[in-house]
Formats: sequence, structure tokens, C-alpha cells
Amino acid sequence: MNNLYYVLGAGVLAMLYAFWKTSWINNQDEGSDRMKQIGASIADGAMAFLKAEYRVLAIFVVIVA
Repeated sequence: MNNLYYVLGAGVLAMLYAFWKTSWINNQDEGSDRMKQIGASIADGAMAFLKAEYRVLAIFVVIVA
């Protein structure tokens, strides 16, 4: 039973660290207009990639199911 507490404690610590790191990143300066433009282009490309991946995954799930 003690191992369960260690695992749960480690999970809680990991979540606290993730929330702290997320808030720290969100509070950072976004940078110049050029950096914002590059970031927006990266985000657009990432969303296009995810859309294509989900399409392939949906077809795979339908075939397997």
C-alpha cells in the first residue's frame, strides 16, 4: 500500500510542476512582430498536420472496428 502513496505523490508533484511550468511559459514575452508571425505559421502548420493525422486515424479506426 505504501508504494501506491509514492506513485500518487509523484503524480501530484508532476502535475504541480506542469502547471507551474505552463504558467511560467505563458508569462514570458511573446517577442517581436516577426517572432509572432513565425509562431503563427508554425501553429498553422501543426494544425494542418494534426488534421491530416486524425483523418488517417479515423479511417484506421473504422476499418479495425
